[in-house]
Amino acid sequence: MMLMSALPVSCAQCPRLKTAFYRGDHQTLAEMEALRTGHRHYPAKRTIYREGEIAPEMLIIFDGWAFRYKLLPGGRRQILSVLLPGDPISLPLLTIDRLPFSVQSLTSVTVCTFGRGCFADFVAGHPLVARQAGAWCFASQAAADERLTDLGRRSAYERVGRLILELIMRMEAKGLATGSQMLFPLGQTHIADALGLTAIHTGRVLRRFRSDRILSLHRGRLEILNRAALCKL
Repeated sequence: MMLMSALPVSCAQCPRLKTAFYRGDHQTLAEMEALRTGHRHYPAKRTIYREGEIAPEMLIIFDGWAFRYKLLPGGRRQILSVLLPGDPISLPLLTIDRLPFSVQSLTSVTVCTFGRGCFADFVAGHPLVARQAGAWCFASQAAADERLTDLGRRSAYERVGRLILELIMRMEAKGLATGSQMLFPLGQTHIADALGLTAIHTGRVLRRFRSDRILSLHRGRLEILNRAALCKL
């Protein structure tokens, strides 16, 4: 179980501010805080947004993990990306009102809520925030390109290693992980659905990582045994 952080008194005191796209000076944050309509809590495995629904709100994750996904006929699922604290559910909501994917909570999730139209006007009226939003979108696209390369050209061993390393680096940048051990709620099935593998094959790959003394993932806890080897892979 992941421990939930206490909600901050103000946006300026938010622990997610360090890497959030909406960071700015005190006045900018005060304006953003005035737009916040509240907070919402979702238990684990709850649908936060369903593909094609009209989204009246912009949601930014304060605590917990979620993921974006596409559901195919017959129940097949492709996980598109993992969302961590400080991430918006999706910045395309700044320009459109329906998203072409669904979002589900992986753990218990707390989000900050903003009216979508007001938030879009806020971003448009603050050039620095708009540039940071553009940079966030560019980074998301770069990550999607890497995932496409994973699916097309990398081995299962390389795919799993790169996904885990990517998430480690994102957590470290956000101050969510230090040292060689950390909470890691992404399970075997989630990894499989993100990388075009079967859960059985993913289990074999994770066992190989453990036997190679590179990393160990067990019951929501990740231990990095040889980071240099993981980076080299």
